[in-house]
Amino acid sequence: MNKILSFIINNDNEFLLLRNNPLDPRHGGDFWYTVTGEFESYELDGSEVVKREIKEETNLDVENVLYLNWIFKYRNDEINCVEYVYIAFVNEGNIILNEENIDYKWCNLSEFVNVIKWYGSSKSELKKVLERGIEKKIYFKEEKIEKC
Repeated sequence: MNKILSFIINNDNEFLLLRNNPLDPRHGGDFWYTVTGEFESYELDGSEVVKREIKEETNLDVENVLYLNWIFKYRNDEINCVEYVYIAFVNEGNIILNEENIDYKWCNLSEFVNVIKWYGSSKSELKKVLERGIEKKIYFKEEKIEKC
């Protein structure tokens, strides 16, 4: 199953953290994370999935999308998942959360990295990737694939 994970940045270089709904059985747990989602059968372009998922989960409109050359491979409920990682740049708007999340906050990069529940490589690497992403630059020169 192809999926996306997207970090969301506003015009003040703040990152959006979303607090997961602990009552949602698909995601389970009370933690802060970011937008993820699955490709629909008709979607071939991950940036379009990013725009749709962010709109569904936050009501924000995406201005620009940057693919980060970062892929996570894992199994979830006996399904092989391939998750492509992006940064989405948004203008601030009226956030309306769907049933997947119960709260949100904008924060600077350091707070974001400190608070987010992270499954990938080290948080120090995450911070480096996002520092470059803020500048609309890609940290990984070639696609990096991680097995989680």
